[in-house]
Amino acid sequence: MSFVSLVGRPVYNQNMHKQLWLWLGMLWLAGCGALGGDAQPLVVVATPDAPDAGFQTYEHPSDVFSIRVPPSWIPDQLPDDNGLRVQFTAIEGAERVVRLTIYVVNTGQPLQAEAFASAVRAYQPPPDLAAIPWRLVESETAMPDGSVRVVGVRGYPTLGPRALNIFLQPNGSYFSALEVDVTGADEATLQTLRAVANTFRVNTAAPLRQGAVFPAGVTSATGVIGFQNYLHWQDSNGGFNLTGQVVNQSEEAFEAMRLTGFLLDEAGNILAERSGILSLDVLRAGEVAPFRLRFDTGRPTTAVRYEIHAAARAADFDRNRFYGDENFIIGEEEARISEDGFLIISGLVQNNNTQLATNVKIIATILDAQGQVVAAETTFVNQETLRPGEAVPFEVTVSELGGPGFSYDLLVQGSLP
Repeated sequence: MSFVSLVGRPVYNQNMHKQLWLWLGMLWLAGCGALGGDAQPLVVVATPDAPDAGFQTYEHPSDVFSIRVPPSWIPDQLPDDNGLRVQFTAIEGAERVVRLTIYVVNTGQPLQAEAFASAVRAYQPPPDLAAIPWRLVESETAMPDGSVRVVGVRGYPTLGPRALNIFLQPNGSYFSALEVDVTGADEATLQTLRAVANTFRVNTAAPLRQGAVFPAGVTSATGVIGFQNYLHWQDSNGGFNLTGQVVNQSEEAFEAMRLTGFLLDEAGNILAERSGILSLDVLRAGEVAPFRLRFDTGRPTTAVRYEIHAAARAADFDRNRFYGDENFIIGEEEARISEDGFLIISGLVQNNNTQLATNVKIIATILDAQGQVVAAETTFVNQETLRPGEAVPFEVTVSELGGPGFSYDLLVQGSLP
């Protein structure tokens, strides 16, 4: 992802005038003052700098939308089977806060009044279906530009309640949602958030496959996803590796989890970024899965620390086809070192349930004597399907480790046809 200029590009919709409602009763007020009997009409004078002065334009790679944000904001694309979802993380002092999440879906039908109202209702999850508890504070409010604002609070397990202004907008058949997190925002932050929201543009000429509007679930796993046994190391080809394990600390299952690693200098500037999808399709409550992020160009000389962020959605689509580790048995396994110095883990994997399994893969975690992850590798078996009771051989080859391997764990995952 990159920031590019909008110079010379057409504007695809009218400017959205967004008002932010701040939780705990603080209101955004503009142009309020006492007018005497002889008072003149209020005159709005242009300021020397536009509200978004100094911002940079982020264009989604699909060209479906653009928005102007502060240069320090970090964009991260989130997996979504129905549309596009991107979150923006703001750096506020020593903390990183997801201040904005954008969701765009092509409904396949013109969003006239009735269809748009239906999409608005579909996006707001009832409390018993929300992946993260949602409490409505202020119901739909029509905005001057035709969008709708909803105010509510989501209760994250670790972060606690987060106050959100959600702006829902129709553009042709495209439905957009901007979730603005105003929790703890000071006056300057509120001004920034309003300026950012007002620069959102949708390009309905850009193609986007059709999807359905689903309730807003987990867009960032911050506070419910943990990391353990992580390690950094350099391989023989100069790549810089981050390995470890992801832990689901919530009571919900997640799917399509995207991990993003950042290498930073002393001032907190991002020097390199690397993203990848977790090999385990569905991470259920309390489960652990390994990860590996490799920076192909190595570690920048000024990098002094790294961060790993996780983003996922509440399990729905993938969970319906997920065929987990409990359905398989591994036998005749052994670990050896090949003549080339590679670690080879082999054995038999058997489908120990009554359903046909497809896309069966072995996910290996290699640990050192201290329990740190020195390698993570995923291999598919050489057979498209595995019938109930059927067993096939497998072999996982690990070419490099970040330290002496002491033990290993194997996870098996398949899919239902």
